[in-house]
Order: sequence, then structure tokens, then C-alpha cells
Amino acid sequence: MIKIKDKTKCCGCSACVNICPKTCIRMKADDEGFAYPEVNTDLCINCGLCEKVCPIINNNPENEVKTVYAAGHKSAKIKTLSSSGGMFSLLAEHILNQGGAVFGAAFNGNWQVCHKYAETMEDLDKLRRSKYVQSDIGDSFKTTKDFLQKGRQVLFTGTPCQIAGLKNYLGKDYPNLLTADIICHGVPSPAVWERFLAETAPASNISAVDFRHKRFGWDSSYLAITLKDGRSLPEANGILKYFKSFLYRSQGKLFRLIYRLPYTISNMYERPSCHACAFKGKRKYADFTMADLWGVKEVMPDMYDEKGVSLLMVNSAKAEAAFKDLAVNLLYKDISLEAVSKYNPYFLRSTSPSPCREEFFKSFRKGESFYKIMSRYKRRGVKGLLLKLLRLAGGAKIL
Repeated sequence: MIKIKDKTKCCGCSACVNICPKTCIRMKADDEGFAYPEVNTDLCINCGLCEKVCPIINNNPENEVKTVYAAGHKSAKIKTLSSSGGMFSLLAEHILNQGGAVFGAAFNGNWQVCHKYAETMEDLDKLRRSKYVQSDIGDSFKTTKDFLQKGRQVLFTGTPCQIAGLKNYLGKDYPNLLTADIICHGVPSPAVWERFLAETAPASNISAVDFRHKRFGWDSSYLAITLKDGRSLPEANGILKYFKSFLYRSQGKLFRLIYRLPYTISNMYERPSCHACAFKGKRKYADFTMADLWGVKEVMPDMYDEKGVSLLMVNSAKAEAAFKDLAVNLLYKDISLEAVSKYNPYFLRSTSPSPCREEFFKSFRKGESFYKIMSRYKRRGVKGLLLKLLRLAGGAKIL
């Protein structure tokens, strides 16, 4: 049976849970909020399937990056609805138009992140946009296999480790399956996200969450929470609300400095396995890889679009065939992998854990406020004092 002795060796993909013939494995959160497999030894028959599907124990990606594009959906509306250039929507439309199903990360009723599927264009929006929390796979692998065996087209999207877990779980290639992963910085703790929300806005009062709100453009995006009464967080308040036009200049740099909510992807509260990721580099499980094209102004300025620019990697023969159909709705240009890697370093390497990570979780376990913990890591000195005074004037929470 699978036993996790070193937490850097478990990515939380849930392949072991989905494969177990006795359903004797469950994912249980530790005191950092990350889920790990727990085996009911009374039910376990020692079949070994859980170890056979583990993508860290059995890491054999079959694809390798073939072509790389700077890309954007032709529809400005789609780009506005997306976190970057609309590549997820492009792939999803391709599958839905064939009567297929699309799997991706979505919010549940409590604004926690889990994998769900969409079968209509109307349902697709719940899967759009980045969610900076580790998603709960649930039984998505089983549902995917069921759809595939019935001959339906399926697009499964997720982090590289989730795609690897799915591929190992399926055990063979299906011609009606397309997969797409992302260039992943790391997955933050669901428990940290939950505490941040509890201190920011009760889940029952939230109508929308956007980790990459584009009020000031794609490359100046920020976390925004919309409440059911129509208010938006963050929003200019206090004395500074009378100076909105000034605050919104230069892609809202001053607004974001004063009012931004402190939650983000952070190496202070990411999963331990993310700091020793087994899925970096040119060899891939996924057919496509999607990401923001950071550095586009430097390497391909004519492709810059304030609504979003994507990086799209084509990794398999199956993806090459699909791309021919996708290209009609796409603005794209070839770009070198070397140029991409320079501004997207986590394509090739893992992020390092913050030197404050242990201290962060020590305070977190004690039940300390997320805002209070984060305030200790903000800049001190004259600049920090000036920013604190600005936040007081602006009616923002003091960090």
C-alpha cells in the first residue's frame, strides 16, 4: 500500500484514491491544509495499484515540446473573460463543439477549488480563469474514464502533476482525450485560502472571485472579490476615494500598492512537493501546455495585448493535429523555447521554499490571523511607514 514518509514525494493528485478497487484510500488534510492519502488497512488487499499509478514513483512522460507559440484568441471578449490570452477557451470550444466534456478547476459553493466538468458553452465560464489554490480532484479521473470509454471527446486540464496522475490512472492512451497543463509556480494551501476568505469576506456574501482581474490590464492584474451587494474588494475608500483618477494612472500601480489583497501564489504556503517538482522541463505528459507569455514586450512586442497574451506549447502529434483546427480562431506567431524560458523560469525549475515558510505555518497552526502573519513580512523603514499612512488614508486593511 502507498505510504507517504516524505511529503515532497506526494503531489496530491488523488490517482491512488481513484484507482483503489476497495475504495479504502481517502485524501486527508494535514496541519498545513494539504491533502495526503490515508489507507484503511482493514480493507486494503495489498494489490499495489496505488503505487503503480503514483506519478512520482512512476514518472515516464511520453511527450516533448515540439512547437511554441505566442498566442491570443481572436475574440477580445474571450480574452477579457480569461486570465491571459484565452487558450483554455480555445481548446474547450474545440471539444464542446464535438459534443464532448471539458474538465478543469472551479469553485464550489464555499469558494473552495475542485475539479468539475462542463458540457455546454454556458457552463464553461466556471472553469475559466486561474485559481491559485490546489484543487480537489475528487472522482474526476473516474468520470473522465467513463466518458472516454463511451466514445466521448474529453479535454482534461490541470497542473502537470494532475495530468500525470490522470495518464497513469488511465493506463493507456485514448484517441478521444486531449490534455493541457500549465507552467506551474506551485499550489497554495486550501486551508490558507479558506482563512484568508474568512477574514476578508464571508463565503455566503461572495458572488465572484477573480485572481487575475484585468481592470488595469493583463500584466497588471490583481485579486478581486465581488460581493452580493455589488461592492468590490479591493476598492478605493477613505479620503483617497476622491482621487480615483490619480490612483488608476500607470495601470493602477498606486491603487494596487495601497489596496491589493495580500493573498497570492506564494512560496510561503505552497505544497512541499512543489519545491521539488518532478514535472519540470521539456518532457511532458500533457498534449498542450498553457501559460502567460511573460516577457512578451521584450521578446515579441508586436504580439503584446493588454487583454492578455498566452504561451501555447504543442507537445504531441495529437496536439499538432488539433492545432490545425484551432488556428482559425487564433492569432499566433512562433517563438523560441529559449526566449520563453528566460521570462518563465518555472517551466524548467521548481520554486524554492521561502525562508519564512516554517515560521508562517507555525503561526498559522496557532490560529493567527492571515493578515497579521503577512504584515510581518512587509517592508519596514520609511517606505513601509509611508505606505502604512497611505493605507490608513485609503481605508484599506493595514498590512
